[in-house]
Amino acid sequence: MLLSGDRHISELSRHDEAAGDLLYEFTSSGLTHHAPMHEAANRHRVGPLVAALNYGLVTVDWAADPVTLRFEVRGTDNETLLDHTLSLSALQPSGGS
Repeated sequence: MLLSGDRHISELSRHDEAAGDLLYEFTSSGLTHHAPMHEAANRHRVGPLVAALNYGLVTVDWAADPVTLRFEVRGTDNETLLDHTLSLSALQPSGGS
């Protein structure tokens, strides 16, 4: 899992071919600045591209079975602009060579 920012957009990307394992990249940027809405090409994007003032939130639910990660992008009025949950086990290395 990668956390990134400073692109003036927010998005979640899923890379299936990253070294043979699953890799997620969560980009959140723009609590005070954002880019105008445009279509930034990203064939790996999961869910919408967010081009609005926002902040990102990652929540780990250690009590869940299996443990889950929730990726959220929230707007200035705390509204949910992107919401995606996945199992932590999905990020485990495959063990293949």
